[in-house]
Amino acid sequence: MILTTGIRLPNEFVGPARNLAALGLKLQEQVLERCWSPEGLEKAAAHSGRIWKLLDGELSRPQDLYVPSRPWRCVLESTGRILRSQAERRRIFERLLPLFSGGANGAARKLCEELKAEGGPEKFGYLLNVAEQMAEFYAEHGRLPRDFFEFQRKPEPKRFTYTLAPDDGPEKGQAARWRLEGDRLAGEIKLPAVPEPRSERDWRWLPFSVKLPAELQGKLAAGGVLCAPDLRLKVKPDGELIALLDVKAEVPEKEPSGDFGRALACDWGLRKMATCTVVSRKGQLTPPFFVFWSGLKAKLFRIREDIKKLQELRDRCEKGSPAWKDLNRKMAAAWQKYHRIQHALAHAASMFLALLARIFGCRHIYVEWLATLRGRKGRSRDLNWWISTAVRGLLFRLLRYKARLFGIRVFMVPPGGTSRVCPRCLGAGKHVVSPRDRTEKESGSWFVCPSCGWQADRDYAGSLNVGRVGLRLARPLSYMVGGAAQPFPSRAAFAEVLREAKAFTTTFGYVSSVVVANIGCLLKLLNMHSCT
Repeated sequence: MILTTGIRLPNEFVGPARNLAALGLKLQEQVLERCWSPEGLEKAAAHSGRIWKLLDGELSRPQDLYVPSRPWRCVLESTGRILRSQAERRRIFERLLPLFSGGANGAARKLCEELKAEGGPEKFGYLLNVAEQMAEFYAEHGRLPRDFFEFQRKPEPKRFTYTLAPDDGPEKGQAARWRLEGDRLAGEIKLPAVPEPRSERDWRWLPFSVKLPAELQGKLAAGGVLCAPDLRLKVKPDGELIALLDVKAEVPEKEPSGDFGRALACDWGLRKMATCTVVSRKGQLTPPFFVFWSGLKAKLFRIREDIKKLQELRDRCEKGSPAWKDLNRKMAAAWQKYHRIQHALAHAASMFLALLARIFGCRHIYVEWLATLRGRKGRSRDLNWWISTAVRGLLFRLLRYKARLFGIRVFMVPPGGTSRVCPRCLGAGKHVVSPRDRTEKESGSWFVCPSCGWQADRDYAGSLNVGRVGLRLARPLSYMVGGAAQPFPSRAAFAEVLREAKAFTTTFGYVSSVVVANIGCLLKLLNMHSCT
């Protein structure tokens, strides 16, 4: 398992790294132009080794620029990864084409089941992304694309990552060298002094020495092995460019833990960030846990409104004037604060969900895939903005990483209809305004089943259906309090998991910022009571 930590390099790296990014993007464009064809993607898909070796055997270095051998290989590696990604996308497209009948969810679901039957990976989010793009093409043209190259244009990368994997290792590298010196990583990287180097004199070695974060030191002390890093540029919200070295450590894969038939099922929401319930093949095991974000969400809305006002004031000023620059700086600072809150929120929620699954001995976490959720006509402007800028994609990536460190695997399930089916009888339910107001409403927060009479919070019903779909249960989920219910762990067990969490992450402090209800359940969790 590879874990990556971004470490900021000294400011003198920014200029040469910017030259490298310009050179790398230019070379990537040339390589993609040569290889963007059915034959090129087929070769990329069939090649099992390092992708740079395939490209290096077919392409020669540019004649109008001087690019040393190892940096050239590094550029080919990053470009080859793009080609491999597009080759996989083409494979999914060709498998989806005969299954597609206008519905993205249905086509993705059918292919997902086919791949499961073949023993292939369960990449439902990836499948859904391709299927949604096919649905958009169909809506625009009234037909399906004739082939992949009508469906997908040639990639045009906007950012360049300098991957050093094809180099000769940390000691003899001709593109970079690095070594551990106590709690620091020291070394040097060969970078161009100008955007278009014409000779060897236009390249020079830049030394660096950066302190490793405490958590990375802990991973290395526990048996982790340093791998070839990546170099990239990052633009901060205020417009400042910084050079980052993505240091990678390969850590031992943790054995799967928990009960194979037990899972934490999570449903994302707008009013609540997440609703999760522990389920098994025998039935529902715990009451629901609700993770609220109304406070932080309101704060993000306020920041957005402040930015809008600042932008209106700035647009009244002459561009480049002192007043214009001052308002621009204030806008950048506001955006920086906004992104900081988003990341803190994603860290907090993912940490809580991973801990909850670990505490209850779950082997899997099933989450509803909503990273590609888009706004709809008829919704308010603010709601559409919130859907399109929600942190669910980041939250999923963090959750998958943190759960894996506990030996827990995270899987996505199709989002369609999870809040419309009754988990108790599988009948068609309806959404109403509230338990007291049974007026049917599309955005209603309460679920009612006309067939069996069961009613509950809409997201709670959704979480049960997410678990049922993840476990592939064709029958309803029962819940007998005190019978099927899972006893809450002891305080000592809870404290042990917290100590384990602190050992591998510095984001544990964020957990306290997540507001969680059912308060009664948490009291039982922390005070050694059983759920009755």
